Amino acid sequence: MSVFRWLIPKLVCYNMLMQKMERLLAITLLLHARGKMTAKRLASILGVSTRTIYRDIDALSLAHVPVSMDYGPGGGYYLPGDYYFDPAIFTREEAVSLVLSADMAGNYSLFADDDELQRALIKLEAALPEEYRADVRMARERILFDTTAWYESATSTTVYLEEIRLAVLGGLRIEILYPYTGVPGAQWRIVDPYGLVYKGLSRQHVRTGIWYLVAYCNTCQAFHVYRVSDIEDLRVCEERITPRPDFDLQAYWQEAREHLQEQVQPLVLVLRVLSAARPGLRDDYTVLSEEQDGSAVVQVNVASVEDAVSYTLVLGAGAMVVSPKKVREAVAATAKAITELYPGRVCE
Repeated sequence: MSVFRWLIPKLVCYNMLMQKMERLLAITLLLHARGKMTAKRLASILGVSTRTIYRDIDALSLAHVPVSMDYGPGGGYYLPGDYYFDPAIFTREEAVSLVLSADMAGNYSLFADDDELQRALIKLEAALPEEYRADVRMARERILFDTTAWYESATSTTVYLEEIRLAVLGGLRIEILYPYTGVPGAQWRIVDPYGLVYKGLSRQHVRTGIWYLVAYCNTCQAFHVYRVSDIEDLRVCEERITPRPDFDLQAYWQEAREHLQEQVQPLVLVLRVLSAARPGLRDDYTVLSEEQDGSAVVQVNVASVEDAVSYTLVLGAGAMVVSPKKVREAVAATAKAITELYPGRVCE
């Protein structure tokens, strides 16, 4: 199994696997850099339970990391003073993923605010076998993690991510069925995939984000950014692409991101919500005013008019749009369309 075939599915479920691997590395580096530490202290630093730390220590022991334990007052876990962190304890895939997990976490990594741990992580990467480092370099050229925050709603449906990942790393041309602005319906386009970008959404939800495909469209003869979750269908061609040697994924993304950011500014939705409907409020919202009967006027940031309509309708008759006007009109139009699906008069 190639490192990349293993890597992307794991990054998609980063919370479950990458976070654990980052923790194992963090525990080892913490004990190496700071000496003896209790499970309670490690749990506090890493934001997990002590039971999770116990399981992580067992995992490290199975990986032949010589973690020892002193009991009683002043006790804790520690590593021998002459211990040398050997990256060979990780498989090829795990070593590459550990390095890229720090890329993905960016400035919000567990190691970000500790210079000593950052240096240890750099030393770990430098100690990787050359063939591992070659895989890291290749992945970094074609898979980019952008953790600078902007407002968007997270999208978890990335049906074709694995196929796109294979095409990107294999240099294979693909056909995508994609909705284009100003063009009715989705259109098939033949594109040459150049890279994948994982865009983090906010400091609060650093491990939440959206996947984008950067590709050259053979129809319009230009590079474009495609949101992976918006791809309605996909076919991988047998034809290999001839990459442009002057193309730089990171430089292109820096420029494209500014344009995308202009399109994802939050829409401020203001609702008057009855007391009975307030438990249905979701995401972050701000209470602007509150009445004695429990009803309230709230403000919610949403990504689009469509999201605002969905948010409001979920609350049913217990919510009314105060502003903006375009959302109020869209909710009314949607409600009318729903009633037209059920013709006939209700008996009184």
